[in-house]
This record gives sequence, C-alpha cells and structure tokens, in this order.
Amino acid sequence: MNEVPKSRIRLKFARQAAAKDLSHLEQIKVLRARAAACGLGFSRAAGAKPAPKLAFGPAVSVGHESLCEYADLYLEDFAKEDAVAEKLKPLDDERFRLVSARRIPVFFPSIEAAVNAAEYFMEAEFPAGFSQAAVDAFMTLKNAPYEKVKPSGERKTLDARTPVLAASFDRDGALLKVTLRLEPGKSVKPEIVAEFMCGGKPVFRRIVRKELYWFNSGGKLEVF
Repeated sequence: MNEVPKSRIRLKFARQAAAKDLSHLEQIKVLRARAAACGLGFSRAAGAKPAPKLAFGPAVSVGHESLCEYADLYLEDFAKEDAVAEKLKPLDDERFRLVSARRIPVFFPSIEAAVNAAEYFMEAEFPAGFSQAAVDAFMTLKNAPYEKVKPSGERKTLDARTPVLAASFDRDGALLKVTLRLEPGKSVKPEIVAEFMCGGKPVFRRIVRKELYWFNSGGKLEVF
C-alpha cells in the first residue's frame, strides 16, 4: 500500500429529500460506505478497520437538503475524473446523487478551510405582507443580536446581521434566498435570519443549501 495518495478527487453530491434528516456523522458513514463499494483503489484512513480516506466539507443542518455536499476521495493510483464518476454514478439513490467529480492537487487546502460562504434557498409560508422591502430593511441594520442556547444549557449571544452577505425575496415563488458567511463560532442558521427579516416564524416547507463559495484575492465570492 502506498502511504502517499496519487490522486485526490473532489466529489460533489446532492443531498436529496430522503437524506435531509441525517446527521453529519450519519452522512459521512453513508458516503464512506459508497466510496468503499465503488471498486476504486482508495487510500486507507487511519484506524483498525480499512476504510476509504475521505475529507468532508462543512456540515449541513439536519432537516436541510443540499446541492453542494463535498467529499475529497484519496486514491492509491492516478485516476481520471470520468473513470471515477463512472464507478460512483451507479450507486446514486434517493438519498445522494453524484453531481460531479474533478481532480485536484493532493496537497490542496481542506474543503472546510477553503469555504467562506454558503447560499440557501428557503421555501416557506411567510407572514402576510412580507416583501423585498423587509429584506432590504434588515440589510440596513448594523447588527441583529440574539441569544443561542446550546443543548448543554450554555448561552451565547450571536449577531444575525453581520454574516448575511446577500438576500432577496421572490414573492411569486415564496422563496427567500440568503448568502451567509461561514465563520467558526459566528455562523448563523438561515432560519434565524429569515425570522429576523419576517418579524416572525415562517412555516418552512423546504431549505436547500444551494452553493458554497470562497473569497478570491479581490474579496469577491466565487463558486467553490
């Protein structure tokens, strides 16, 4: 077995409605099992049991769907993107669907370290009168403090305004779109932002993490 992987393939999956209630750990187990079953010569992760070496992107919230779940798969030999996709695509099911597979340098920064922002689409029954004007009013705020209570009972004050990089509302489609900065200890769930904008709690029908982004050298967002 080669100690240093020869290939690193960045896999992008769609997490579909049937998988939206999986925890991040449960999702990792599913995708790791899929990589193990595809027939590719994978590098082994550390541990007693042989398992594919994978690195994953930032966790998606339980209850959310996603079109941008990433997993870097490390392989023992050189592999073409099309050949990897050909092995994994037949394993698509109602939970996860392979969107793309692309080669990246073996020693690139981790997905989680490189991602700076995420875009969310929220379909919901919004309070009567909610409009783009309410979204614009929220965006003029300097901050929007709220208290987060962890399961342990620990309380922490966060700001729901600062992480919001962009937001828009499609009244006809009852669709609220928000792009949020991802920052350890300061990230905010899109539902919280929606509640601030609405002045109440929408009845969410579907929340999808649409895309992940990184900041380029000019400070502009680019698709991950």
